[in-house]
Amino acid sequence: MVEKTIEAATGKKVDALDVNHIEDNNAIVDITIGDENLQDHFKKGFGNITASKETIAITIAGGENGQDNILIGFTGKDLTTERPIKGKMVKGENDGFTFSITRVTDNAMDVQLSFEAEGEIVSLQKDKIVIKIKGKTGSSMDAENPEKWKPYEGTITLNYPVFQALGSEKEDFLY
Repeated sequence: MVEKTIEAATGKKVDALDVNHIEDNNAIVDITIGDENLQDHFKKGFGNITASKETIAITIAGGENGQDNILIGFTGKDLTTERPIKGKMVKGENDGFTFSITRVTDNAMDVQLSFEAEGEIVSLQKDKIVIKIKGKTGSSMDAENPEKWKPYEGTITLNYPVFQALGSEKEDFLY
């Protein structure tokens, strides 16, 4: 029913999930926050991308049971025409990019939000997506305390992510 509603609203067929390479899906998260690299937290990372003309949402689940998550968002007027797709956040003002990370440690949840951020999808293919990010992150309680923010920077490579396009064709986003 949802597919028919989207198709009626957009005039385009809904992209069925491609699960042919689900066993090849993995994420390489080479991001350093402060002095800690997150690579080990996402060794068995699983990537998912949902794209529409105005929004690209990327989710990476990692950890033993998928409890650690990275959420990345790109927004714009028409992301099918931007090459490369990139965005920024400055002092909490979103200009096309968001980044957050949630990690479960010893029965506690650590949520880190970006207060300053830059992101760029270096390349976007069905079988491989490369994203560069950098900025400053901290807990929501530290939003008004920039001295507590930690710098982060790195590259995320998603191999064979689950990729779904809504209201557009996957090919509209590839470069």
